[in-house]
Amino acid sequence: MFVTISAAVVAICALVVLRYFALKTRLTEKSIDEAINRRLLASPVMAELCDLREVNGVMRNLLIDFVESEDIKPATSEPAKLPPDERKRLISMREERRREIYAEALVLLRQTNVPRAKVAVD
Repeated sequence: MFVTISAAVVAICALVVLRYFALKTRLTEKSIDEAINRRLLASPVMAELCDLREVNGVMRNLLIDFVESEDIKPATSEPAKLPPDERKRLISMREERRREIYAEALVLLRQTNVPRAKVAVD
C-alpha cells in the first residue's frame, strides 16, 4: 500500500514539474518572439515594406477602378437602340472616369518616385 501511494505521489510531482518547465518554456518563447517583433518593427526595412504594401494596394484599387469604368454597360440590352444623347452621356462618363484614374495614377507615381533614404541591410 505504501509503495502504491508513494508511486502516485512521485507521478503527481513529476507531472507538476513537467508542467512548470513547459510553462516556463512557453513564456520564454513568447518573450523572445516579442523581442524579435519589436526589433523588426523598428527596422527601416519593415517601414519600407509597409510603404510598398500600401502602394501595392493603391495600384490594385486603381486597376480595379479602371476595369470597372471600362465595363459601364447601358441599361438596354443592345447598344444600337440607345438614343444619341444617352450614348454621349455614357461616353463622357467613361472618359471622365479614365481621366480621374489617370490623374490618381500620376499622383501615386510622383509620390513613389520621391527619392528615399538608402537602407543598409544588416
